[in-house]
Amino acid sequence: MTLLQAIILGIVQGLTEFLPVSSSGHLVLANYYFGWGEKLPLYVDIATNTGTFLAALLVLRKDVWQALSGFFKGLTSPIARQQEGWRMALLVILGSIPTAMIGLGLKPIFEELNQPLYVSFALIVTGIVLWFTPKSGLKRNALSLSWLDATIGGLAQGLAVIPGISRAGSTISTMLWRGASSELAPRFSFLMYMIVSFGVAILGIDEVLGNDLKLAPLLGMIVASFVTGYLALQWLFVILKKGQFRWFAPYLWLIAVITLIKLAVS
Repeated sequence: MTLLQAIILGIVQGLTEFLPVSSSGHLVLANYYFGWGEKLPLYVDIATNTGTFLAALLVLRKDVWQALSGFFKGLTSPIARQQEGWRMALLVILGSIPTAMIGLGLKPIFEELNQPLYVSFALIVTGIVLWFTPKSGLKRNALSLSWLDATIGGLAQGLAVIPGISRAGSTISTMLWRGASSELAPRFSFLMYMIVSFGVAILGIDEVLGNDLKLAPLLGMIVASFVTGYLALQWLFVILKKGQFRWFAPYLWLIAVITLIKLAVS
């Protein structure tokens, strides 16, 4: 893999990880349209996710600190267990369990779906989900979320392992449907993402080291996805605040149709 190819994939990942358009799906399509082959190596997902994980950590550093400090304080303090940090930490952990079970249990199947045809149909489904997503709910902090809310959010994130099903789109939409506000839904979604992304990075070390990938392309993917991911995440909060989440749906339908037509005539 060349440095330019790595940077392009990193940019694609960074722009699409936090926007509700499926980063995994766009990486597959980028690989396809640039003529780099239909199937994307797993180490690309791992490397680019490392960059977006660091971007989320920077943007959500206050939420991360609140959850971490709240969790450890809550282990010994009954008062701390009544506060939002403790509640958010437990909800995020709970929501991450079904995600991990689905991701690890069905990993071989999902890897076979890293192809433009399957991605196109999944993007259409993502667009439908976004189009019918409510703008906001009344639950404004973690104390108002239920254990069922977190579990359903985690299931939605687990199903988003399918390339073309947007993780951000599915989890944020699910939390909005469960009554979370347009500010709380992405916060909860991205805290869950950070746990899963960290786990993927740890479990995928052997995958990265097992490939003859030079340091420059690897760093290129991480840095490019970090910078663009940071900008995309900031933009997403503005989009949600304005209630414009659904307007990504026509874009997804368009790119899916174009890809299906190209596959049909090629």
